[in-house]
Amino acid sequence: MYHLLNPSLARRYGIHAALVAKYIWDEIWANESAGRCSFEGKTWMCSSQMMFTAIMPYLTKNMVRRALERLVKQGVIVRGEFGESPFDRTSWYAFTQFGSLMMRESEEKKDER
Repeated sequence: MYHLLNPSLARRYGIHAALVAKYIWDEIWANESAGRCSFEGKTWMCSSQMMFTAIMPYLTKNMVRRALERLVKQGVIVRGEFGESPFDRTSWYAFTQFGSLMMRESEEKKDER
């Protein structure tokens, strides 16, 4: 069965966190493929909480905020600020080594089916 989210992540951290993580994963993969958004040895994606809700209108801003906080707290993703302007406080997200491993394992299981 194909999932739009990582079932292991959903069980551990909740469906909202798994949906947000999958979106971040896909955006980072696109950035990596295009050779952009590389800082501190990682490929990142940037998004405001409002942008997450525009992409996933079934989640509220608070749902996104809590999901991001949970993923950061549990060491799945890291947050940074890499805006060119000192006034740009848009958050950037990248996966930790642990988070990347979880996402890759889910992708490998999907490919086996």
